[in-house]
Amino acid sequence: MPRWAARRRSASTATRTSRWPWPNTVFAFRAGAVQVDGCTRGLGAGAGNTPTEALVAVCDKLGIETGVDAFAMMRVAENVVRPLMDGECVVDRLSLAMGYGGVYSSFMRHAARAAGRYGVDPAEILLECGRRRLVGGQEDQITQIALELADDR
Repeated sequence: MPRWAARRRSASTATRTSRWPWPNTVFAFRAGAVQVDGCTRGLGAGAGNTPTEALVAVCDKLGIETGVDAFAMMRVAENVVRPLMDGECVVDRLSLAMGYGGVYSSFMRHAARAAGRYGVDPAEILLECGRRRLVGGQEDQITQIALELADDR
């Protein structure tokens, strides 16, 4: 067991606007965290969770024991997860608005669809979702938000 595993701490190190979120995770490990959020190929609950395949490789290079084979994780990311994805995770205007608003990535498609239907900016929809503190499972409210934004114009 790694010496840091004796401590019972966990951390969410998501940085939704960072291209390279793994430094926060490394800092969390060094501060005593033994459990962190991660995702394979950037496909996770948030836009900024640490890609597990990158984190494991970085930890290997830094001497942080993870118990995960870095190259096996890379193969899983490329050969199993990537084919399931519609496209690569990118940091663009909508993903930045999503992170800035503090909403789930599941909101993005709903916001884009509603924005197109009602002629409003999808970023404004995402920001309003954040102001209302919507959580996963409340995507049905996105259409109402789009209607309200269209009426306000």
